[in-house]
Amino acid sequence: MYLNKDQQQLFHLLHDLKNELNAYVTDDELIKDMINEELKDIDTALSKWNAGCYGKCESNGEPIPNEWLFTIPTLRSTDEWTRLTSFGKITIPFN
Repeated sequence: MYLNKDQQQLFHLLHDLKNELNAYVTDDELIKDMINEELKDIDTALSKWNAGCYGKCESNGEPIPNEWLFTIPTLRSTDEWTRLTSFGKITIPFN
C-alpha cells in the first residue's frame, strides 16, 4: 500500500508516541492511568489504520484534516476536535 508523506508521518508519529509512552517510568498512579488511557487511544488509532479507516470522522465518515491529526493523532471525530479545542486540550506537536 502506498502512503503519501503526511500518511507516513502520521503512521510514524503514532508508533513513536506509543514507544515513548511505553518507555516512561513513574510511580505516580495518576500518571500511569493517563498513560494507559493514551496507549488505549493509540492502539485504537492503529487498529483503525489497519482497517483502513484512520483519519475518518466516526460521526459522519468524512476525512479529518491532517493538521488536526498532527496535533492530536488519536482524534476520533470532528466533534471531538471542537470539544477539545473549546477546553484548550491541545497537545504540543510531536515533530
